[in-house]
Amino acid sequence: MSQNPMPPDNSDEQNLRRFLEEVFGGQLPPEALDGVDLSELARQANLPTDPNQLRAAAAQMQHLFDAGGEGPVNWKLGHDLARQTASGAVQIPGAPAVAGSPGDPSPTPQQIQDLREAGNIAALWLDPHVAVDMPAAALDVWSRGTWVHRTLPRWQSITEPVATYMSGAIGDALAAQMQQLPMELPGGDPRTMMERMGGTMFGVQFGHAIGSLAREESGTTDLSLPLGPDGVPALVAANVEDLIRDNELDPSAARIFLAAREIAHTALFAAVPWLPRQLFGAIEDYARGITLDLDALDEMVRGLDMSDPQAMAKAAPDGMFVFTRRESQERALEELATTLALVESWVDHVVSTSLEGKLPGLDAMREVVRRRRASGGPAEQMLASVVGIELRPRRVREALAWWDSVLATEGVEGRDRVWEHPDLLPTAEVLSGRPQAPRTEGESAEAAETAAKTDFDAELEKLLRGEGDADAPKEDEAGRVSGDDPGADGPGSGPGVGDDGDTPSTPAS
Repeated sequence: MSQNPMPPDNSDEQNLRRFLEEVFGGQLPPEALDGVDLSELARQANLPTDPNQLRAAAAQMQHLFDAGGEGPVNWKLGHDLARQTASGAVQIPGAPAVAGSPGDPSPTPQQIQDLREAGNIAALWLDPHVAVDMPAAALDVWSRGTWVHRTLPRWQSITEPVATYMSGAIGDALAAQMQQLPMELPGGDPRTMMERMGGTMFGVQFGHAIGSLAREESGTTDLSLPLGPDGVPALVAANVEDLIRDNELDPSAARIFLAAREIAHTALFAAVPWLPRQLFGAIEDYARGITLDLDALDEMVRGLDMSDPQAMAKAAPDGMFVFTRRESQERALEELATTLALVESWVDHVVSTSLEGKLPGLDAMREVVRRRRASGGPAEQMLASVVGIELRPRRVREALAWWDSVLATEGVEGRDRVWEHPDLLPTAEVLSGRPQAPRTEGESAEAAETAAKTDFDAELEKLLRGEGDADAPKEDEAGRVSGDDPGADGPGSGPGVGDDGDTPSTPAS
């Protein structure tokens, strides 16, 4: 510690000492800061010297550490931030402005009635055009805050595989930085505390992203993932109204169209239980072995403003999360992108088939949805870069053409039978080539056997009718086929059926 008795310096150092003691919850030993130049430490950490600012920063930092909770993501912080973002009550410094109309209004009785009626009509029109059952639950109508609350459990299962590795890597990088400080941190290994800080950073990032999506998504399946409760289709009333107004759509037609998409998604996920598992499994496969650029993270940590609890959000995620992908991760991303494209295109296919000629402006509404999915907001872009959830427009178009071809050759039952097993789904190579309907190995063998039986039966029937009798081969008195030359390499020259190849067959007397 500096021995300079000048009051300003002494006052600043006392304030800094109290700040560090409060941040560490009173666990800092009295001698821990002896010999430490706190002024230099404050300068490196961009800490303020004003006592009020220090007290506020200490209280906020301690609150964030205390609220860390279990797991790689601070979901308490994430949930609170998502809820506030969804309502428009908070704007993270440096983050893109959230979309949508102000606030988080509860659905009005009229909105609930209009959307539920639209859901009933959509289900009625969909039913004859799909081979899966319509959801038993009626269409639910939510606020943005309800969307956050009901989808958060699925977000946890989606994002935690990535965050588990990332928080460990962040903990290693931050701990390495802290070990360079001229002080010993309480609690032994600083990695644990740094992992909690990493969990806080993820809580801020995912919380803001989920809250932003709550202001944009029409329902629970817009990302072609089952985010809501199983078997329950739901629309966000305020976001539906925003979409109608911003794109000048016919209100009644748009409600039926959006309800049909939500119901079709929900019906598919309910009828195909392996599909959600495969989607989430591909995300986990992507997360496994993910490599973080620690040099970029180290650079970010050096400029981290420890006096500002929101500094973790200000640190741009693009600079923080720089990945190198292995071959196995690329395969997982390809599988995920292909499956998402197949889900999205199947829904587009059955909805357009079911609503064709019934709704005005159907093509315009389909284009609005395609454009929104292709561009994606900042939240969707973050999910694509961090978690791997990305819908590729070209692949969706290819998959839509493939579904068209399957419907033309196999009909509704054959088209929807594709979802019976993951092996029946086409690969990205199939989608980009000439579309053709899939067949299982058993179906292919059965088809070949049927063709062989058809040919044999046809030839037998011709013989029984005497067709081609003049040209048919005949046996002579010695049992040889007429026209055979015993010394020639022609039909009948070799051993007969059932012969061992050594002696010619002789007819029984």
